[in-house]
Amino acid sequence: MGINIWNIFYHMLISEADLFILQEHTTKLLKASESLEKWLTSSYGDFIQLINAATLKELRQYWTQYKTIDVSGKINTDVRDGMSQRTKDLGTLEFFQGVRSAGPLWMSGMEVCSYVYRKYWETGVAGGNSTDYKELNGKGRGLANPMFVVSSAPSGKFAVHYGSEPLLGFHLAETFRELHTGEKLALAAQSDRLVEMGKAQFNEWCGNFALFVEHRRFCVQLFSGDAVALCYQLQLGIACGRQGDQASFYSKPWKLQPLHLDGHVGHDQSNWPPLGGFDVIDTSNLSDHIGLINMVAATAPLMRRRQTSILCTESLLAASDSADSALPAALGTDVATFSLLVGLAPIGLLAGVTLEAVSSEAALQSFFGSSHVQRQKQYRLRVHWKSPDVQPRTVPLDSETDEKTRRRVKVDSRDLATWFLSMYKKMFAHEDVSTLFSRMQRMQSKSYSTDMQRYTRAAIVALIRVVKTNVLADWGIVMNTFLSMVATDQSLLVGSNSLQDFYMQLALFGVWTMPVLAEGPRQVQQRLNLPLRPRNNVEKLLGEIDPPPIVHIIFSVPRKQLEVLTGRGNKMIGTPGMHVSVKQEFGAQQYDNHFYRFHCYFGKFLREGKDDRPPLFEEDDKGWQGSADLVVVCAAPTFGLLTGPRNGLKVSLALNNSPDNIMLFSSKLGPMLTVSEISLENEQRVLISRNPPFMDTSYSMAAQRNWLQTYSTGADSDTAASAIFDADHRANKLLIRTVFAKGSEEAEALANGAAVNVVSKDLSTIHLKLGTSLSRTVVFPFPVQSSNSKTRIARKSGWVEVEAAIHTAAKEDVFDTWTRLDCTPSGSLSLSSLPRVSLDVQPKIMSISKRDEWMKILTGGTFSEGEKHMMEQGGDLSVHPKIQLKESLNILFQSFAGFHPQTSGPVRTFQLTKRKDCHTIIFVNSMRHDLDLGSVVLDAWVLPLTIKRVHELSVALSRLISAKPEPLGVQLSDRESILWKRMLPALAERCRTSNHEASCEYRADGKIPLSVEDDQNPLCSCGEGKVPTDFAKVVKEWAPFAKYVTRIAIAPVFPVPYLESILQMPQPGTSTAAPASRCDKCGTTSGQMMSCAGCRGVRYCSKACQKAGWKTHKPYCKK
Repeated sequence: MGINIWNIFYHMLISEADLFILQEHTTKLLKASESLEKWLTSSYGDFIQLINAATLKELRQYWTQYKTIDVSGKINTDVRDGMSQRTKDLGTLEFFQGVRSAGPLWMSGMEVCSYVYRKYWETGVAGGNSTDYKELNGKGRGLANPMFVVSSAPSGKFAVHYGSEPLLGFHLAETFRELHTGEKLALAAQSDRLVEMGKAQFNEWCGNFALFVEHRRFCVQLFSGDAVALCYQLQLGIACGRQGDQASFYSKPWKLQPLHLDGHVGHDQSNWPPLGGFDVIDTSNLSDHIGLINMVAATAPLMRRRQTSILCTESLLAASDSADSALPAALGTDVATFSLLVGLAPIGLLAGVTLEAVSSEAALQSFFGSSHVQRQKQYRLRVHWKSPDVQPRTVPLDSETDEKTRRRVKVDSRDLATWFLSMYKKMFAHEDVSTLFSRMQRMQSKSYSTDMQRYTRAAIVALIRVVKTNVLADWGIVMNTFLSMVATDQSLLVGSNSLQDFYMQLALFGVWTMPVLAEGPRQVQQRLNLPLRPRNNVEKLLGEIDPPPIVHIIFSVPRKQLEVLTGRGNKMIGTPGMHVSVKQEFGAQQYDNHFYRFHCYFGKFLREGKDDRPPLFEEDDKGWQGSADLVVVCAAPTFGLLTGPRNGLKVSLALNNSPDNIMLFSSKLGPMLTVSEISLENEQRVLISRNPPFMDTSYSMAAQRNWLQTYSTGADSDTAASAIFDADHRANKLLIRTVFAKGSEEAEALANGAAVNVVSKDLSTIHLKLGTSLSRTVVFPFPVQSSNSKTRIARKSGWVEVEAAIHTAAKEDVFDTWTRLDCTPSGSLSLSSLPRVSLDVQPKIMSISKRDEWMKILTGGTFSEGEKHMMEQGGDLSVHPKIQLKESLNILFQSFAGFHPQTSGPVRTFQLTKRKDCHTIIFVNSMRHDLDLGSVVLDAWVLPLTIKRVHELSVALSRLISAKPEPLGVQLSDRESILWKRMLPALAERCRTSNHEASCEYRADGKIPLSVEDDQNPLCSCGEGKVPTDFAKVVKEWAPFAKYVTRIAIAPVFPVPYLESILQMPQPGTSTAAPASRCDKCGTTSGQMMSCAGCRGVRYCSKACQKAGWKTHKPYCKK
């Protein structure tokens, strides 16, 4: 059965036996899903639940087609033709995207990954696997897989994405490792091994899934529709409770399907929607398609207000030429300012390092850059966002407490308005005519993801909406200033057509209401004495005494007029953006307003006899594949529709004015790219409605205002920090004024001249010391450089101001935030910045040859360009513990692998030494793949030495020093030594498999680590002595230490690609190692270093060390 499931899930062609299993199972699914209530009480309902009834309805449509479709005739031919066409299109091109599955061994997998992709499209089975291919009813005469045939594609034809390849979703580094260690297999044999590895992982996943289901530890909520719409509907549901079920959005484009959260009706509703929000939100690479700002604005409000909550975003399309500018380019501003204002920050911004092997991606891009020419570059960038509140917590806080103590930030109103304007101009840069020609020229050879025009005015409103929940300001001044700036800006002249859309979206989202939209147009007319058309009965809704400020224009587009879009191949036209144009062609007040947020469905609308009865809406379920006209539903301000003569009003559906659309469609659609235009007097094709079909605009607007009111809470404005912006619209400082109550001890002390000192506790917390006995804790909402803070004191008024520069890891080399641990609501410890790793399931790397390029590229890429430059200068690096730590880690990995210049073979025992005194011993059991991070990890045990332990283990320590291979000493500077002590608790927590004891020293002492002193233990005792029975199997001298050691996971540390320039990887076969910054003989890191004249690969602190180390270094010199 397992193999059949693999075939059904991944193969485009399947056997009759596979088809029988698929259709037999769909029969069971259809029987269980006859109603939502029946589904919830079925055997599936415990672990597969549905967000709404519409999802169940759509699933049944697919299941019905899976069961009844005939895949033996024309459909089978269509699938094979589609596969053949893709193979033909591929030609001699190599398709290398699968190499990311190989992790750090991507070089070993390039040829076979390209082969696997090509064979999949030639044969319809994963990798062209010979066994699977033969089972297709004999030598490949398989049937089209219904799961690859049935889709929502408008054409109704074979629509499998050209990038599809089954093995992309698996971790295959282990297999490439095996292929690299001497075996020279034919490509077909290599491919078969990869497929077998994929099948093994798939079967293991299926087994674990079944186990979780059996023990009721897993439940998935399914939704079919638009992810962003779901996010906004969930926001309202969380804020409004069950009242949020009333739809304010449609489920998906091209369908008349309101988005209701009704999947739990008649069932357990206690945890749906999740009123506290979500702990983890993973958005895959949706930001490539809808824009990162849209993604953050939609998902950030759904996160729980906990330090452990994570938002994961990913992109494959490059937003700029270099990786270090990619994230700022995608956000349209510097990362720190964006993070401060939205209340979410990338972990890398705070930590300054990552364990993800970004060096492999950099090397991959270096290779592709030299061997491939493509207009749109790829660069995989994963960003994990979390609360920027980095205050350490050693006691648990619940979600409610987190929400109440959430710290908002104050921003000067004009600074905030100016920042909004800069974002507005970045998001709509394509409307800047002055740069159009240069942009079009550049796009002929090179394009960025930011060229794709993915933002509408609703997007900037959504961003303002999120900022408003996190920022304290005079929002009246902010919005009036910002809107005035937008209205008078001369750079985005094309954007003036979208101002009415912008104003309307502000009102619809409850963010800000312009006076003209705050009341009915007739009231505005009376108040401002403006010329509007007189009332008349012909215009129905528009002719009422008090029509609403916003109405909906509903109009039909004849199917024939859509042939300009459907008559060409999808490859040629892509997915052109569209907008609705509402214009007045006659009279003194002519205009042309563009609206980019609208909805379409296929079907019709019918007017009922009497005017006071609502219209009827009918949908053609066949959509693009049917014959019905397209119906467009677009909100518009009523005021404009009452301006000028009625016969001058026209509404149209038009394509956006992008370079590609102009080139493809202007000859047929004209310069305005109009698909369909109609007069508003045409009552057969145009309807003016108070609400969109099946929705209530007044309810939706009230729900949005309620949401803003609910989430715009937090710290009192008197205690909130103020952000200070520079001339480039970047927040660079925070200021907090602490006011002491009149008559308090602190106020009296200030008045009497008590000394005021600022003591830094951590990156976000300081203590104000007043005199000798009084203090006040001050917490910033974002990390700051408190060591360089400025203080202002008003003794008579009784307040103290502290101003500090905003901290980012790129500005200040603190480098200890990433090792922090927090206490979760359950009382367990959570890693602040590091991902956990299950060491026992990570494949072991059995051996590494000195000829292996991948290990050299991996460890060489742990340094940034800036760090490499500092190392090449040969100066004293004791003030740069980050560089020293990276070097020490590389020594551990390279020495364990057996090819570090200081060693003559593999080393398993390491001594961390400061001033010749060892304070920590590391026992390395094995090196493993870290599959998720595409890196490697040392499975090790650590023994922090204390005075007591040294006495207890004196004999064992003496024997260990004499063991073969002998332990390698790694010399640490004072600052690096402290960093190791800070890091060890996090390294232990990464791989912990048991809970902390009730008597855990972390809780008892209220601090992590317990100490950073040389003769003190930084770790709690909860993990001590939990070693396997074969702990000392390889090195027998380890045995006496078994009951003292704690398991740790040691990984290489890499620069964050959006903070630092990644070291450019040389082509395979050339040197990748950064020059060492410690003496190759004694290990010291201080003083001026001299390079070996023969190889330039090692350094010495003196001629004496160079002479003493020559015997060891000689075999490797000039190699």
